[in-house]
Amino acid sequence: MNMIKVNNVNFWVKSGMSVLEACKYVGINIPRFCYHETLSVAGNCRMCLVEVGKSPKPVASCALPISNGMVVYTDTPLVKKARETIVESLLSNHPLDCPICDQAGECDLQDQTKIFGSSYNRMYYGKRKVEDKNCGSLIKTVMTRCIHCTRCVRFASEIAGVNYFGTLNRGDSTEIGDYASGIFDSEVSGNVIDLCPVGALTSKPYAFKARPWEIRITESIDLTDSFGANIYIHTKETAIVRILPKINADLNGSIISDKARFFFDSLSHDRLTKIYLNPDSYETPPNSATV
Repeated sequence: MNMIKVNNVNFWVKSGMSVLEACKYVGINIPRFCYHETLSVAGNCRMCLVEVGKSPKPVASCALPISNGMVVYTDTPLVKKARETIVESLLSNHPLDCPICDQAGECDLQDQTKIFGSSYNRMYYGKRKVEDKNCGSLIKTVMTRCIHCTRCVRFASEIAGVNYFGTLNRGDSTEIGDYASGIFDSEVSGNVIDLCPVGALTSKPYAFKARPWEIRITESIDLTDSFGANIYIHTKETAIVRILPKINADLNGSIISDKARFFFDSLSHDRLTKIYLNPDSYETPPNSATV
């Protein structure tokens, strides 16, 4: 155990944690875009900057391990100004798509702009445009909204085992793209929809179906396989509109298969309406069809 001082309050935390994890452990929220518990640390969004000891500059808390006696400040004027500048930089190339974006209402960029952003913008030049990618029939891409957190890149290579996404170009021309043309061929590809903090990667079947405040959430268990992953079923009125993973650290973590995520279409489309029997093996009952 190590003792650290956060905002002039002493806390005992476990060894081996990062500053961001330690602050989360003691109940202090630090904003982030690129950090995720199941992925490696990238430290490229710079939203989690904090002041540490006598360091002359803010430090990325997700990439800094704690040490005994460390002094951390998360709410100083320097930190607040740094976060405000980061949000302003992200919004300088982010389109005003909130009214038509499927992520609206549950968007990390929306939430953190409201809390940490400023009421003015110093950027007056035109926003850049990025070509959308073809990830297949399940993932909808609007890459102009991408903030380059690289969560999808790390998930594809570290968990899905498919080097599909990558960071292309440099500077203001940076974009997330595929090295080779083709679809994102993985049984867990749909999880990048949950990982994306903005509306760059969204669900094609869910597009324009509902808003978060119109949805009723029910806890359930996936029965499409024997794994029994924990899930949330989202319904609008009487129809299932999407299925999301429920975090269970002992079972599926925050990941579910594409079969579990998208199977609900079969509940309302192309259902069998007659009994299908092989006439050579069984006596065909009335009102049935043969194959």
